[in-house]
Amino acid sequence: MAALDVKNLTCSYNGKAILDDLSLQVGENEIMCLLGASGCGKTTLLKAIAGLMPISQGEIHIHGQQMNGEGVAWVPERRNIGMIFQDYALFPHLNVAKNVAFGLQCKETNKAFIKKRVAEVLELVNLGELGNRYPHQLSGGQQQRVAIARAMIGQPQLMLLDEPFSNIDTQVRMRLISEIRDLLKGQGISAIFVTHSKEEAFAFSDRMALFQTGHIEQVGRPQALYQQPQSRFVADFLGLANYVPATVIDASTVLTPMGPIASEAAINAEPGTSGQLMLRPRQIQLSLTEQGNGRVIEQQFLGTHTRCVVECQSLHLEVSTNDPLPAVSQVNINIQPHALTFFPESQGQKAVA
Repeated sequence: MAALDVKNLTCSYNGKAILDDLSLQVGENEIMCLLGASGCGKTTLLKAIAGLMPISQGEIHIHGQQMNGEGVAWVPERRNIGMIFQDYALFPHLNVAKNVAFGLQCKETNKAFIKKRVAEVLELVNLGELGNRYPHQLSGGQQQRVAIARAMIGQPQLMLLDEPFSNIDTQVRMRLISEIRDLLKGQGISAIFVTHSKEEAFAFSDRMALFQTGHIEQVGRPQALYQQPQSRFVADFLGLANYVPATVIDASTVLTPMGPIASEAAINAEPGTSGQLMLRPRQIQLSLTEQGNGRVIEQQFLGTHTRCVVECQSLHLEVSTNDPLPAVSQVNINIQPHALTFFPESQGQKAVA
């Protein structure tokens, strides 16, 4: 049974469809990221799942239980979900312990049980000694942990996170992402996470759904979307890509201005088909040689790697290297073995491999 099953969902605002016949499944203890630009519909889907957004058509099932439809309309508080917001939404006049307890006090009257449960979840988020502090006395990362604890105290079946890391300092963000991911996995909680940051999506999610104007362009594991995008929209959204003119020679080889390039997986296009070969900067290797087929014309040191612009047969390729190269170097360009992503001209923006 899926933790969440969204079937043919349509949501409209002022007569305009924000989500258009959208379907998505989230597995047990899976973290699904909804990734996309502002206004693409990802937060609307989150609100619809929570019961905070009217639905024009379609169904939402949480752990097999239908939440909406003919004669069915579960209110948000009955859906057993936890929500974590971008701005934390903490009560400034309540201390940490009382902020965390708030979500449980609505359905539990046993004060001893509430106190015990508050202590448990504060320990889980490493705030066990800070129960008497107030939100203004905490760092951004600590405030987000309070929000996590408050969402978890009711033992939800599903966690919804709306841009939860956008207000966290960069140096703290990745550590907090790792901590919260481990916490959700350890507690067996499925989660849906909304962001516009591909870096956050890569680090936090098991699978990701990339949105474009109300529909899902592609869904899958982060590595698959990055390395085998099904459209140029997906390829460009997830990172820098080079596009090289190419013609299919056979099921495993394309011909480019740099010469023939072999694929580790079959290319699903007829021999003679023309199009564009997508190459990520890390898929291109450079080696210094006076007789090389390329010339480095620009370099930029970025700390973890060096960005190089290489000229080859009237092409300008962006390449990522570990170490800077001598200025205006002649280099040989080699392509790392991988399953090639080829976009035929006849299919426009869609990939065939």
